[in-house]
Amino acid sequence: MPAFSFFARHRFCAHWPVWHVVVLALLPVLVHLPELLGPMLWGGATSDPISVLSAGTQTRRNWLEGGMLPGLPGWVDGCAGVIVQALGHLAAADWRHGILPWWNPYSGVGMPLAGEYQPGAFFLPFVLLLGLPGGLLLLKIALQILAGFCMYALLRKLGLDARVVLAGAVLWAFNGTFAWASDGPSQPLAFLPLDLLGVEVLRGTAHGWAGMRNWGLLALGLGGMVLSSFPETAFLQGTLVLCWAFLRLAQQPAGARAPFAAAIAVGGSTALLLAAPQLVAFATYLPHAWVGDHAAGISITQPITCWAMALFPYINGPIFYGPASRYEAWWSVGGYWGAVLPFLALLSLWGRRDRAARIMLAAYFVACVGKQANLPGIAPLMDMIPGIALTFFHRFCYPMEEMALILLAAFGLDDVCRNIGAQAGAGVAKQRVKSWLISAWPALCAGGVLLLSTYAVWRWNAPARADLWGFAQGPVPSRFYAFGSVLAGGALVALCLAALLLPVLARWRCAVLASAVVAEALFLFCVPLLSTRSVLPVDATLINTMKAQIGLNRFVSLGGLAPNYGAYFGLASLNHNGVPMPAAWIARLQQDFGANLNPVTFDGITPNTPNGHFFLQDVLGQKPEVLERLGVALAVVPHGMVLPGQQEAPAEKRLQLLYSSAANDLYRLPHPAPYFETAEGCEIHPISRTVLRTHCRTAALLIRRELMLPGWHVRINGQEAAIGYEENLFQRITLPKGAADICFSFTPPGMAWGWAGLVFGLGLLGLGFRRRQK
Repeated sequence: MPAFSFFARHRFCAHWPVWHVVVLALLPVLVHLPELLGPMLWGGATSDPISVLSAGTQTRRNWLEGGMLPGLPGWVDGCAGVIVQALGHLAAADWRHGILPWWNPYSGVGMPLAGEYQPGAFFLPFVLLLGLPGGLLLLKIALQILAGFCMYALLRKLGLDARVVLAGAVLWAFNGTFAWASDGPSQPLAFLPLDLLGVEVLRGTAHGWAGMRNWGLLALGLGGMVLSSFPETAFLQGTLVLCWAFLRLAQQPAGARAPFAAAIAVGGSTALLLAAPQLVAFATYLPHAWVGDHAAGISITQPITCWAMALFPYINGPIFYGPASRYEAWWSVGGYWGAVLPFLALLSLWGRRDRAARIMLAAYFVACVGKQANLPGIAPLMDMIPGIALTFFHRFCYPMEEMALILLAAFGLDDVCRNIGAQAGAGVAKQRVKSWLISAWPALCAGGVLLLSTYAVWRWNAPARADLWGFAQGPVPSRFYAFGSVLAGGALVALCLAALLLPVLARWRCAVLASAVVAEALFLFCVPLLSTRSVLPVDATLINTMKAQIGLNRFVSLGGLAPNYGAYFGLASLNHNGVPMPAAWIARLQQDFGANLNPVTFDGITPNTPNGHFFLQDVLGQKPEVLERLGVALAVVPHGMVLPGQQEAPAEKRLQLLYSSAANDLYRLPHPAPYFETAEGCEIHPISRTVLRTHCRTAALLIRRELMLPGWHVRINGQEAAIGYEENLFQRITLPKGAADICFSFTPPGMAWGWAGLVFGLGLLGLGFRRRQK
């Protein structure tokens, strides 16, 4: 058979069948091909959040409608748009222009970009894809391809059957988290199998101090995971890697344990050093940041209907199908398992090959589920692990559960393949019957457990059925989703049982089981893609009018432009979405707008006021000076929105309508505070947000309405000058008499250590791939 070879020094990477490589490389592209080609075709479909969220588009559309099926096209959380797409686009643009992506001047009153972490500013080269048209989809495809190849290499290293290796790689590339969480939480997934592979490589080479090398793969995997924009998922995935490493450490010969542990430690340290610039930016920002619920313990019990959605993902319809009372369950999920995958995982528990790994994976899965359900005896023990209680574990643990199930299912499939060979070699009928009984008993037990689980989750899902069976949206009735999901999953499991129990299908057992689990994974992955919808063109006239009118000031949006999309279009916006947020900025918002605002999503809409208006609707109409003091010059509101108090307002407080479309109205506020402000005796000539020239008759103060944080520096006529706080929020400097060239710059404090760590980490990485001389 033709072969594809690379990294030949690692035998597990040599001689990959060409058609396996083609499948892993092209399958993600083919699945997403309608989305890739959609924008170029008449009426073509797209999953681009700009069209889904109607961000600055010519017309508006319900965020859950427009596709063949209602719902969202492959992402539950809108952060796929407002953070990954919008802020990732800014980071890519900075790199493209030779700018280190330290600062985001376009959200709030400015805030760190790399320090916020979720934009993945140093997630190179992947973040550069977000600077391209359709970048979010290209990033997802690239990570799926990488995930498939890394999983393939891991399963090859574990010595599994080639058919099982390919099936397991496809399962990981199309897992439930990739299907439902195409934002930050899914980005570390591609590197988890690479981490486990790195441990396996060290297990095979670190037999003594002389062989304590080959930590390069582990360092690359952990480094990629840390840099991949979502520290919660990366941290939780790290717990599985640590458990795997402890297992392999215990299995090492006594004399090899110390070198093995040392190699693991060096690999982990190298990964942290490779990510040092990102980690320094994050660490120096956190003391000045508001982190919401992460500041205290988080103990959220998974909604009971989510367990049905884990086994039968669309039992309650597509993403966000149903009335608003059902949204809580969708906000709590971060993936799914399916029905066939747990069945095969249960089947593997009777196998003997690498039994310790199977027990560890099963225990890890049970611990995750127990923590999700807040079970007494499990959740408190899990919370004792440092950092676990500070995460939204119930939502972000799905990738680890999926990995545990896929590895167990791969072991189970491999057992079936080996058992077929054993039966074929058995010449005595009695031995064949014995072999059949050995395979039938685990299959019946696994089927029974899954049947009982189905009965339990069906009963637990009764509240959802009560809400949904009287609800209608789209061409498919609610009852079809419920019964169709269970019947389809049950039919696939029944097919697997038939293959395991019927002697006539003995030759085809491995093929039937692998086909069933892969077919289920691909089908479940593709269902949300039926919610892609036609492209909504961006309102270029609106964007260009704003750019012509805004200068260095900011705008505020009440839904016309989603938070952070100012960064996408190069327009400074008061709105923001994300965590962490600058603590001083949140304090100022609470001071100006009340303590009941939403610090995470300051979108001008939520929470609604007692009279049912948008959150900033009354402020904009009756007290625009509150916004003006923050430097707001423009406001984007839904077309036709009534602004209370504007009809009776005096001329000096009346907003001026600049532009109107079918979707949005654009207003100018009468008296916005300037971005740069100084005394009357000074002339200011701004060149950009960071560079200006002044000419003052006497020394004077200059206020710059940009967030002040440690790391900001100013040079006046080439000399470093002092910079201080204005209103505990903005920046203030003293201007000299006469002409002056002013230049502001931001670099996270201590970044010299970050660059030094990166250089040292690159050196260690090189040593980790260095061949040992024979």
